[in-house]
Amino acid sequence: MRRPIDRLALEMDLGVTWQGEEEACAVCGEEVFRDRITALAASATLSDLFATTRSGEEPTLTAVLQVEDDPGWLLVSTKLPGSAFSALTPQLHLASWYEREILEMHGLMPVGHPGLGPLRLHQWPENHHPMRGQHLETGPLPHSAHTAVRPSVSGQGVFQLPLGPVRSGPQESAEFLFSSGGEDIVEVDLRLGFKYRAIEQLAEGQPAESVIHLAERLAGTSSFANTLAFTRAVERSIGATVSPTDQHARTLLAELERLYNHFGMIGRLAEATGLLVAVAQYGMLKEEVLRAGGRLTGHRYLRGALRVGGMEIVLSPVDRERLRAELADWSQRAARLNRLLEQTSTFIDRLDTTATLLPDYAVEHRLVGPVGRASGIDRDVRRDHPYAAYSSVEFDVPTVSDGDAEARFQVHAAELRQSLRIIRQLLGGWPDQERPEDPPRWSAGSALGWAEAPGGEALHWVELDQNGRVLRWRARPPALVNWHTFAHACGSGNNLTDYPVIEASFAISVAEFDR
Repeated sequence: MRRPIDRLALEMDLGVTWQGEEEACAVCGEEVFRDRITALAASATLSDLFATTRSGEEPTLTAVLQVEDDPGWLLVSTKLPGSAFSALTPQLHLASWYEREILEMHGLMPVGHPGLGPLRLHQWPENHHPMRGQHLETGPLPHSAHTAVRPSVSGQGVFQLPLGPVRSGPQESAEFLFSSGGEDIVEVDLRLGFKYRAIEQLAEGQPAESVIHLAERLAGTSSFANTLAFTRAVERSIGATVSPTDQHARTLLAELERLYNHFGMIGRLAEATGLLVAVAQYGMLKEEVLRAGGRLTGHRYLRGALRVGGMEIVLSPVDRERLRAELADWSQRAARLNRLLEQTSTFIDRLDTTATLLPDYAVEHRLVGPVGRASGIDRDVRRDHPYAAYSSVEFDVPTVSDGDAEARFQVHAAELRQSLRIIRQLLGGWPDQERPEDPPRWSAGSALGWAEAPGGEALHWVELDQNGRVLRWRARPPALVNWHTFAHACGSGNNLTDYPVIEASFAISVAEFDR
């Protein structure tokens, strides 16, 4: 019986080659690439679109798709004879930001794209594309001769209010230009990329084991999830196996990371609505989870715990028993705080109908993580594409269809309970097996890796040479997907005083985007 991916590829006249049970690869000509991907996206999910450019070789475009009811992934690629390709955006709007990124990073022109413009590289000179190594040239970088075009809204009483990129508190660098007609938000122009770090390009030529250091610093709040996705891509590329004990440890730490993020998000919502006691209570819970992670791994953000083929640390029986006791306390306190918030009308009233993303709009942009699940998108790679030890535990994927800030709060609260549930199961069924210590056997190849980060699915694709050095690393964290709809949500009948609630409810990482 054919798998869903095989059936879909057959319908599209694509020859598929399987890499293990989890990744199907197909190649087609550039002249049909746009039409094939557009047709595939009608019954599958376009999860990524990226380019690979090397000196002396034809550029390559690769689309990553998920097919419903198939735990595998479909990767379709094409070679470009020149430096241009037919844009998918006119038929597939969610490809817009991917294609804008391909242009500014690689210099490949998406012909027919209706809204080209800087995505991360503002005031960057033309014909200077970081993924071609030009940012490593010595000397000062010339400024662009072009002035950025910002949106203009006219009308009686309409004014513009800039916020950022430097903001008070621990907020990351981002600029929001509000057009307002008094208190109502008419339009928001979003600018990110102020701390672009060229992490993917810096990895090229480096040993994969060394690139783990870069993956851990892609974003602090999703350090472990993004590193896990990268590490799994490397392991799948070389065919490395991971012991059940280390798979359990990976899953436990991934859920600890999700746990402190859930506490932090709800605490930010409480702060945005003026509930300072709740802010302190959730802040204490978040701090206790961070300290537990530091005790288990030596780093509060779980850095240094992963290696290719396994784990650098061992979770001893004493550590696991202490964590079990802490887990019971966290669960009890979180449940009590959640009940109090749900009974506080000044909290719920501020969230209700604020920054609504309707299900149809969410599906059109294929939103991921809690933002997508709050708009009715029932997708979670822990369940749909099981990895690590997720196939050995039971958990629910909560979804709500309202799409507003209250729905996002409800999803985070429900996922918090699921994380506690998963960790309890892992601690109760810890495998008693020795961990292999064989070093990785390096070989040339490429593969996709994935993990469910706190903000949604993180996809990492790597290509290695025969010595295990990175030829190309593509990191597509959830922020690249969810920031795409943020400005629309801000302008959906909200006012300026709603903005702190909106940003807190989305909980999107700027650092993931600015990678």
